Amino acid sequence: MNPRGAVRRCNERSSDHMQHPTYESRALVDFLPGWARVADLATVMLVGASATIAMSGGFRMKVGTWHVAMTSPARIALWAVAIAAIRHGVVRRHSILSHVSARVVRMVRSESLRTSAGVTAVTCPLIWLIGFLALSTIGYAPGASPFHDFSSELVNLPLRWDAGWYLQIAVNGYQFVRDAEPQLQQNVVFFPAYPMLVRLIALVCGNSMGAYVFAGVFASLAFFAIGLAYLYRIARTVLDVEQSTATLWLMATYPFALFFGAIYAESLYFAASAGAFLHVRRREWWPAALWAFVAGATRPPGFLLCVPLAIAVFEDARNSGDWSGRAIAVTLAPLAAVACYSAFVWQLAGSPIAWATGHAAWGRHYRGVSQIVTDRYNFIASAGLRAYVAEQPFDLLNALGLVFSLVSLIPLARRFSIALAAFVVINVLPGALTGGMLSMGRFSSVAFPAFLWLAAATPARHRPAWMTAFASLQALNATLFYTWRPLF
Repeated sequence: MNPRGAVRRCNERSSDHMQHPTYESRALVDFLPGWARVADLATVMLVGASATIAMSGGFRMKVGTWHVAMTSPARIALWAVAIAAIRHGVVRRHSILSHVSARVVRMVRSESLRTSAGVTAVTCPLIWLIGFLALSTIGYAPGASPFHDFSSELVNLPLRWDAGWYLQIAVNGYQFVRDAEPQLQQNVVFFPAYPMLVRLIALVCGNSMGAYVFAGVFASLAFFAIGLAYLYRIARTVLDVEQSTATLWLMATYPFALFFGAIYAESLYFAASAGAFLHVRRREWWPAALWAFVAGATRPPGFLLCVPLAIAVFEDARNSGDWSGRAIAVTLAPLAAVACYSAFVWQLAGSPIAWATGHAAWGRHYRGVSQIVTDRYNFIASAGLRAYVAEQPFDLLNALGLVFSLVSLIPLARRFSIALAAFVVINVLPGALTGGMLSMGRFSSVAFPAFLWLAAATPARHRPAWMTAFASLQALNATLFYTWRPLF
C-alpha cells in the first residue's frame, strides 16, 4: 500500500475526530451493528410520521387499482414499537434513546453541519425577502402568467417557472402524449428523484397543495444544507478552516445560488454529487454508490457523473495502491439510475430516450462550440458591446456563469484533481452545446469544485469583495426570477 495514501486517509479521519469532540458518542454510534442503526432510524422516522399524521390527518390516494391510505397515527406508532422491541431484544446494550442522543450530539458539535446550517439560514431567507420586495415594488413582468394557487403572494412566491413542472409530477405523476407535436413540452424531461421526494414529504404532511409547496421548499433547503456540509468536509481535506468556510459563503452568495432555495432539483443534485465525491475520497463505497445513484436520478446530466467518479476512483487507487472491486459499483450507479428511468419512460412514451429528445420543445438542440461563440461575436461586432448588454441581458448573465466555470478548469485540475475539473465540465458543457447560454447560470451553480478553487486562489482580504459582488448579482437575479422574468 502506498504510505502517502494511508497518511492522507489517516489525516482525514483525524480531522473528523476534531470535528466531533465527544469521542464517546462516536464510539457508541459506531459500536452498534448496521442493522440496529437502521432499525433505530426507522423507529425515529415512524414516530415522526405518526406525530405528523396526527396533526395533518394523513392521506388517501389511489395507485393503479390499489387504494393507499395512511390516516391512523396509532398504527404507525405500533410499527415503531414493534421495530424497537425487536431491536432491543437482540441488542440490549445501547438504547434507541442513547443512540439517537449520541447522533444529535455529533450533529450539534459537527463543524461542517453548524457552518452549513448557518450559511443556509442567512442566505436563503434573505433572497426570498428580496424576491417578495421586488414583487411588491416592481411587480410582474408585462404579459407574465405566474402561478396563483394561493390568495397570498407570499405563499405563491415559491411557485416560479420550473417549480410548476416539479409540483405537477409530485401531485399527478408522469404523463406523456404520444404522437404529439415536437414543440409540446412534456414532463418526462424532469428526472424523478426530486419530485418523488417532494411527494413523499407532502403525503405525510396532509396531501394538500400547501403541503406540496412546503415539501418542495423544505427538501430544497435541507439538501442545500447537506450539500454544503459535504462540501465543507471535502474542502477541509485540501484547505484550511478559513478557506473552507469561505468556500461555502462563495457558493451560497453566487449569483445563481437562488435556485437552491427554489422548488428546483439543484439542491438534491448538489448534495448527492458532493456526497458521492466525499465518500469516494474516504473509500466508503456503498454510501458513495447510493449518492451517485440519487444524482443520476435527479437531473439529465447526472448519469455523466460516472466519468468524474471513475477518474476519482482511479486517482485513489493510484495513490493508495489498493484497488477495490466495490468501487466499480460507484462508477456504474449513475448509469443504473438513468437506465431505470429510461425503462420507465420507454413503457410510458414508447421510447427510452424520450426524456432526452423532449428537450427540443424547450429549444435545445446541438449547436456546437463554434456557433455559440460566433453568434455572440457577430452580434457584438455589428451592434457593439453596449447593445449586447442592453438587448440581451439574460444571455450575458448566463454567459458569466459559463465563463466562471471554464476559467476554473485548469487551476482545478492542477491544484486539486482532474476528477473535480471533470465534474465541472459535465455540468456546463452539455447544456452549452445544446442550448447556448440557456439556463447556463443555473447549471454552473452546482459546479461546487469551482468554489473550492476560488476560495483557495483569492487572498483573505479580497474574499469579502467577491462575496459582495456575488450577493449583489444574486439580488438582481432574484428580482428577475421572482417577478417572472426569463432568467431560467
